[in-house]
Amino acid sequence: MAIPPIFVKAARDIWSFEWKILMNGLAPSDSNGNYKRPINIQQQIQIPTKEDLNNRASNQMPGLIIGRSCPWAHRAWIIHEIKGLKKSINLHIAQVDNEGGRWRLDPPIKGCKTLQELYQKCGNYQSRRATVPMLFDPGKEPKSKLRLINNESAELVEILNNWPIYDQEIDLNPSKYKKEIINWQNLIQENINNGVYKCGFARNQKAYEKASKNLFSTLNIIEEHLKSNGPWLCGKNLSIADIRLFPTLIRWEAIYYPLFKCSNKPIKSFPHIIKWRKKIFNMYNIKKTCDVDAWRKDYFGALFPLNPSSIIPKGEDITTTINN
Repeated sequence: MAIPPIFVKAARDIWSFEWKILMNGLAPSDSNGNYKRPINIQQQIQIPTKEDLNNRASNQMPGLIIGRSCPWAHRAWIIHEIKGLKKSINLHIAQVDNEGGRWRLDPPIKGCKTLQELYQKCGNYQSRRATVPMLFDPGKEPKSKLRLINNESAELVEILNNWPIYDQEIDLNPSKYKKEIINWQNLIQENINNGVYKCGFARNQKAYEKASKNLFSTLNIIEEHLKSNGPWLCGKNLSIADIRLFPTLIRWEAIYYPLFKCSNKPIKSFPHIIKWRKKIFNMYNIKKTCDVDAWRKDYFGALFPLNPSSIIPKGEDITTTINN
């Protein structure tokens, strides 16, 4: 039996209304429908000294909380892996709570079962956003007050690069490339890291097309740069500029192409980017930080406005995608 047109129109109107309500909470936008990422309110950064850390037990070390699916947290996780920071920073993996729309801590950390509770315990009342990555300091005394060190990923990768205790002697933020790294950060953050979300969370066609144009024009810039000045964004050495870009591009085929409509061109149309991505994936055991099953589960399962059916698609494993 054919569905009466009036029912179709009513369903579309109701869904459109409810979709806008959901998107207002999930992905704020400006008056033109362009996605605007909320800004974190930062506190003064206080990094423990080497002497302080050397006098602590393992359970007193600062903690880095990441989520497997979060590209911003992925940056910090990669630096933690490359620099060999596991002896002085405990790694905790938060789990997505699709029903509650929050991050769960299992097992609990300092009695906190959710990330929001941990933020509150750190005295972070200015910001209502409990986000990953999060670097916190429990202190070395049993009754020490928990303290938030940093939760802004662009800053956190620099903090971790300069962490006083490490296993690997590698500087990912050398002073001679400082200007280049900052320029790449500004371009990548706005047009690629945020750019894929601007595509996926666009409220109208015009906002989507603007975001898509900026995204792919920036990919063209990176492709040409790697072709002429590679193998890395800053010449012959891996830097935090590469680390800031990698988590977005490693999720491309599984997440951003199908779910966020980043589909103007397939990523394989950029051969030098593909080569660059493969090289990073296969170094420093970085592949162990790339859990494509968790990405699919969290993105397709949690982002209800983009995937109302909550059906999680099947796909090839990440090693096959990257190395073939």
